[in-house]
This record gives sequence, structure tokens and C-alpha cells, in this order.
Amino acid sequence: LGVRRMDELLDEYGADTVSAALVALGHRAEALMRSELTELPDGRWEAEDFLDNDGITDVPLRINMALEIKGDRMVLDFTGSSPQCAGPVNIALPTTVATAYVAIKHVFPALPANAGVMRPIEVIVPDDSLLSARFPAPTGGYTETILRMIDVVFSAFAQAAPDRVVANAYGTINALSIAGKRSDGQPWVMFSFYGGGHGGSIEGDGLNHGNAPISTATIPPMEILEAAYPVMFRQWALRPDSAGTGSHRGGLGAVYEIEVLEENGAEAFLFGERGRFAPKGIVKGGDGAMNVFTYEQEDGWHSPPLASKMRGIRLQKGQAVRLETPGGGGYGKAANRAPAAIARDVARGLVSAEEADRAYGTAWREGAQ
Repeated sequence: LGVRRMDELLDEYGADTVSAALVALGHRAEALMRSELTELPDGRWEAEDFLDNDGITDVPLRINMALEIKGDRMVLDFTGSSPQCAGPVNIALPTTVATAYVAIKHVFPALPANAGVMRPIEVIVPDDSLLSARFPAPTGGYTETILRMIDVVFSAFAQAAPDRVVANAYGTINALSIAGKRSDGQPWVMFSFYGGGHGGSIEGDGLNHGNAPISTATIPPMEILEAAYPVMFRQWALRPDSAGTGSHRGGLGAVYEIEVLEENGAEAFLFGERGRFAPKGIVKGGDGAMNVFTYEQEDGWHSPPLASKMRGIRLQKGQAVRLETPGGGGYGKAANRAPAAIARDVARGLVSAEEADRAYGTAWREGAQ
């Protein structure tokens, strides 16, 4: 379809006109980006965050960025980020630059989607960084790293232009696979990703149980998963008390508990993040709840040694895995949240009365009478 439409465009206007138009669009995008940058204050701001580990060695991996704005130019400097690692959370340099563009498009949503936007922007990445991986470094877990990159960009921009960004989203797709063989010998593999809370912003509370901010993919409905695979969702619900506090709270994470129904059992693995480093609030907002993964065995429930990653989990019929996904970070001081909004959250079961008292004080109870 794309080829046909381009052929039609070229047939109607000619190659010279189409080529000139594409060049002009790039120049226009560059001019708009420069105009946006001149409206921001000049300065330098730093932010950092961490991946739990690389899935092999239980050592946190740092992603550091310095944001520098000067006139109509901007620099995103990732110097200080951890070196290339043995596990699959490395990303290649082109992916790093593309991720920076995705983050910038969130900060400047009115800009057109073309490469001209990046001309006034310099992205600096050290050669030995996990953000500039070289063959044969594994990169299969790249989604977790690019999500953390976006969080760091937002955290830096929150210091320069807090009205333009949201607090950190839940920050992991929680790639969970459950697989086995049916009684007739046919193999089955249920691979899916799962949602969580988005960050609060100057405009309002974060989205509850949203998709990751890196694609337009959607979370498969549990009815579809149950129809296709020998599993049952014991629970698919919002996760109370998971949102970061703030004048505008973060969105709530979710709870998924999945039981194996197949007589032959199954094997599970999880590749996630945010098991040790919570999604951050901004402008003095609170952090969201961290990721919690547990799995059932004959002697009860267990947690992975690496917090958010594990493979080779044997499950018998009737046993389950449980994901409690992170909430989003909050925006602004908790003391500034309207008592009526707190009372509404408590009445809806999004926040427990005890957590509301701890996070916001007890003044909200007067409006709940």
C-alpha cells in the first residue's frame, strides 16, 4: 500500500516536487523545534535511574543523563551510564537515539514526526555504554532499557519545564511466558506483556492500568488468553495503594494472578523491571509502588532472587504466578491534593483509608462524612 500511494504521489506531482516537499518538511520541523527550545530556560539539569540488574548478575545498572539547553540547541548527554553488560538489556546506539526522539515527542507533542526535529539536538553516548552496545552483546530485553531512558529524560525535563512532562510511568512491560504441552502432545506458549500506572501531570492524575509509552500495542484481553491457552486468571484487577502520591497522584498498577489448568503443568519465565527501583514522582510527588512477582509451589509462594527476572519456573496444574505491577509516580506535593479527590479515591477502593491517612493526613475524612 505504501509503495502504491508513493507511486501515485510521484505520478501526480513528479519526483522533483515531492523531493522538495520532503526537504521542506524537514526544515519546518527543525525550525519548530528551535522555536520550542528558545521558550525554555537555559541551563543544565541531571537525572539518573537504575535497572534492577541484567538478568545474570545481580548488580544495578545506571542510566544517567545531563540535559543542557542553550538558546535553540539542546544536548542529551548519557555519560556516566553503566557499561555494556552480559545480560540482554543492552541497546545499540541507533536505538538510543530513536528512544531519545520518542521521549522528546512526548515533551513536545505538537512537533511533526520527522528527522528535522533532531537537528538542533545532540545525543552523546559513551562508546562503552550499555546504550551503545556492540556485537555480540545481547539486546533482546531492550524494551526495559528504553523505558528507563524515557523516565530519565522526563525526570531531567521536570527540573527545566515541569509543566511539559508527566511523572514516571510504571516502566516495564513484564514479558511473561507460560508454556507447556497439552495432553495430546501439542505444545503451547502464552507470551504476553502487562500494564501499569502512568505518571501524574500538571493536568491531572495518571492513567490507571495503561500500556507502555513506547508503542501503540494493547494488552490482550484475558478472555482471549483464557480461550487460547490452558490457563485461568484468578485475578485481573487494579492494584490499590500502588499510585505515587501528589497533588495529582499517579495511575494505579494492576494485579494479575494466572493459574495453570493443563494436567502436564507448564514452565514460566519473566523478564521485567522496577522490582527494586520505584517509578519516580516529580515536582515533589511520591514514587509509585514497585513491581512484585511471585510464583506458587507446593510449599507456598516464592519470589525470584533477581526480583524481576527468572526462568525455569515449573508449575503444576493448579499452581499460579502473580504479577503486581508498578503504579505511576505522583505530580506535586501530596499536601496540595484536594480532600474531595482523596475521599473519592478511598470510596472507589483505589486508595485504602489507612494509606490516605499516612500519605495525605486525615483532613480528607471531613469531606467524606
